Amino acid sequence: MRMNRTLAYGLACLHYLGQNCGGCWNQVADISRFQGLPAPYCNKVLQALVHAGFVESQKGKGYRLRKDLDKISVWELMEAFTFNHAPEAQREEIPGKLYKKLREEVNHWLVGLTVQDIVEMMKEEERGKAERPAEE
Repeated sequence: MRMNRTLAYGLACLHYLGQNCGGCWNQVADISRFQGLPAPYCNKVLQALVHAGFVESQKGKGYRLRKDLDKISVWELMEAFTFNHAPEAQREEIPGKLYKKLREEVNHWLVGLTVQDIVEMMKEEERGKAERPAEE
């Protein structure tokens, strides 16, 4: 499955909000600067996260998490950016059946995977990289 840029930016925004006092308000400029994202696109991504119910916003204050990262499944995040409102196939042809089966399997696996799980996997990978030179 190809991960689009919007999904990657959404994950980066959620990561920032989770690491920087999830209950505190954060400005788009700070989030975009820290994550290296274009501010206008970052703002659009954050608005989509608001619409999905993961983040809340308040004019003049910025954005903050509405749900903890361990309560946001990767599937929900992907749904927020990719599959919503996709037209249903009129006929059940082989490609449509294959896609439907793939989507069911991906859904089954990703429902249990949270954004916090991804953050922890990244941290573990970074710890592993940091320890390797010392072992050599």
